[in-house]
Amino acid sequence: MNYYQEKVENQGNIPAQIYIGNSQCMNCHYPLHWHTHLEFNLVLEGTIKGVINGNSVTIPPGDIFFVNSSDLHETDAVDQNHMRAITLLLSYDLLKEYCPDVDTYYFNWSGNDTIHQQLKKLILECAKLSEKKDVYYELELSIALRKLCLILLKNCKHKRQEKNLSKPEVKSMVDIRKVIAFIENHYEDDLSLSEIATYIGMSPNYFSRFFKNATNETVHSYLTHIRLYHAHKELLNSTHSITELALNNGFPNVKAFIEAFKKAYGTTPNKYKNQFAKR
Repeated sequence: MNYYQEKVENQGNIPAQIYIGNSQCMNCHYPLHWHTHLEFNLVLEGTIKGVINGNSVTIPPGDIFFVNSSDLHETDAVDQNHMRAITLLLSYDLLKEYCPDVDTYYFNWSGNDTIHQQLKKLILECAKLSEKKDVYYELELSIALRKLCLILLKNCKHKRQEKNLSKPEVKSMVDIRKVIAFIENHYEDDLSLSEIATYIGMSPNYFSRFFKNATNETVHSYLTHIRLYHAHKELLNSTHSITELALNNGFPNVKAFIEAFKKAYGTTPNKYKNQFAKR
C-alpha cells in the first residue's frame, strides 16, 4: 500500500475533473493519496476495492466510492481486466462558495437510496457532457455540478467530531500529511529514511516505527511503490528508455526498477508497454 498528495487542477473553467476510464486504457490502481477535492467513483462494470482512512470497502457496479476532502484513500480493481468507472473530482472551493464553513462538515448519504440515485444520475450526466463537449457543455456542466453541490449541502452534510481526537492523534495526522507532501516532492531524489526523519523532526528509528504504524508498510516499500506509480505513468505516456524511466523516478539503477516493476505487474516494463499498446 502506498500514498501521496495528489495535486488536482480543474479542467479549464469547470470546477471539477472528470475521467471515464476502463481497464483497456488505464492503470486501475491509484495509490493511497489525498487531495482537497471531493471524489466520486461511480462503478459501471467490475468491482472496486478501496481504502479510506485505513478502512477497507468493496464497491460493486452501480455503487459510488465517495471520498471526503483530505481523506487518505486508495482504489484498485478486483479484476484488472474488467473495470469501467467514472471518476469525478469536485472542487472544494466550489462548495466553499455556498458554505464558507464547509471545513467543519463531512458528507455522507449512507442508507439513503433516493439521494444515491440522484447523485448517480448527476455523475452520469456530468460524464456525458464532458465526453460530448457540445457548444454549451461548459454551462450545462457547471449547472450539473452545482446541483450536485446542492444535494450534498442540503442532504448529506454532517458536523465533524474532531473534538473526539486526542492531541497526539491530531499531531500524528498532521505529521503524516507533511511526510506525504515531502516524499511526493522528492521521490525522484536519492531519498533516505534519515533525511525524511530529519525533515519531520524524529529520530530514524522512531520515524520508521511511526511510518509503519500509520501506513502498514516500511519507508523503503512505500518509496518503491510511489516511484513505480510515477514510472508506470511515464512508461505509457512517453518514449523514454528504461534507463531514463528508472533514473527519472528515483530508482538507483535499471536493475532495481525492472525487479520492482516485475514484482508489481508480473512482467518487464517493455513487455508491459507492448501489451498495453495492443489493447
